[in-house]
Amino acid sequence: TCRCLSGKLLHQSGTTIPSQVPSLKSQPKQASNMATTIPSFVTDILGRVFPPPADELRKSFARQFIPTKELCECDEMLVVMLNSHGHEDIPFCVCDPDLKDLPINFSSDGFCEFTGYDSSEIEGRNCRFLQGKDTKKEDVDRIRASVKNEEPCCVNLLNYRKDGTTFVNEFFLAPLRDSKGKVVYFIGVQCPVSKSGPGQMPQNVGWVYTQGNHA
Repeated sequence: TCRCLSGKLLHQSGTTIPSQVPSLKSQPKQASNMATTIPSFVTDILGRVFPPPADELRKSFARQFIPTKELCECDEMLVVMLNSHGHEDIPFCVCDPDLKDLPINFSSDGFCEFTGYDSSEIEGRNCRFLQGKDTKKEDVDRIRASVKNEEPCCVNLLNYRKDGTTFVNEFFLAPLRDSKGKVVYFIGVQCPVSKSGPGQMPQNVGWVYTQGNHA
């Protein structure tokens, strides 16, 4: 029979036997040292793809979109994320498919600040006012097809601010559905990028959060 004494095993004969089991007191320190080796960019990516529960998100003081229609859980999470603290500068808008010409019924503070329009100049209008003479028809057609087919899409296109200046927009559009699968809103998240071209979807936070919520 053996019993433990100061990290060693004491046999009933009185002989001490070195224990092969490491001290438990050292384990938390080792775990802590391991955690500090994780690069910050990894934790940032994980936080984007697997966001915290809704009740852990801090509310923003910015103007928020409050749905008047039921949303399914994953689409509600996208709205919660965009409404949360730290997302005040994200340009996004919400359109109502139950109204004629799919008008915008909510525009975020970030959307207004970036485009130069006041919310009163935006809401009630179709988002085509952001298009201009150099906006490509095929890009607009992709957005229209996405709405018609009730499917998400990411389109890189040229848009215009109120003052006439242009910006390349990595635009993400997605239907928001209720618990029965009916499309009750469309949400559009604008993301200015430095160049035209495909493959820039990960720069759009709406696209990123949607990938995590539907994983």
